[in-house]
Amino acid sequence: MSKRQATSPKYAVSIVDDSEDVDALRFTYDPRGPESLGSEAERPESVQPYVVSVQVQGCGDDARFHWIRAPEQKTTQDELETIARQRVSARHEWLERLGKLVATVKGWADELGWATKVVDKKMEDAEIGNYKAPGLLLQQEVVRLFLEPISRTAPGTEGLVDLYLMPSYDDIASLYFYDGHWNVHYMFEGTPTVGDIRQTKAEPLSKAMLQKVFDEMKANAE
Repeated sequence: MSKRQATSPKYAVSIVDDSEDVDALRFTYDPRGPESLGSEAERPESVQPYVVSVQVQGCGDDARFHWIRAPEQKTTQDELETIARQRVSARHEWLERLGKLVATVKGWADELGWATKVVDKKMEDAEIGNYKAPGLLLQQEVVRLFLEPISRTAPGTEGLVDLYLMPSYDDIASLYFYDGHWNVHYMFEGTPTVGDIRQTKAEPLSKAMLQKVFDEMKANAE
C-alpha cells in the first residue's frame, strides 16, 4: 500500500499496510501544531513523528496498539489512539457496506441469470489509507457490466458505486448511499435529459429496480 496523507488539526497522518503484520496498519503522526514546527527541512532533528502499529480485527473499538515511537505524555498517546480508532472504524464501515452491496447484487444477478465474478479494485483514500475494495463483473450472453466502487465520500452521500456497460462506459447507473440505504440514479429511456446523473430521479435499490436497469443496459448494448 502506497503512502497517503491527510491532515488533522495537530498532526499530518499517514496510513500504510504494516509490512511486519498482515493484519495491521501502521499510523505515522507528524506534529504540525501550535508549536510551529515548520517544514521538514526546517524541523529540528530531535522532533520525530510518532509511529504505532494498529492491529485490526474489526471496527476501531477492537483495535490493538503496538507503539514503535510513542509520545511521552499519556494524554497525547490517548489522543492519537482515538484518531486511529476513528479511521479504522471508517475503513471497516465502508468495506462492510461495500461487501454487503456486492453480495446482495451478486445474489440478485445470479437469480436473474447473469454470470458473476467478484474482483478487487485498488483504492486510494487519504483518511483511511489505500485498500482493496470488492467490485462485481456481470455477463449475460455478450453483454458485460461492471459494478465498480468509486468513492467512500462525496457531497451529500456516504458512498458512490457505478454500474456500467463494458467496455464502452457509455451507459452508467450510479448508486449513492444516503438516508441509510443505496439509491439508484439512472437515465431510463424517455426520461428528461439532465446534465448530471445525480439529478435523475432516485429509486431505492431493489431486485426489481436492478432488473430494470439490467434490461435497459442490455437493450442499449444490442
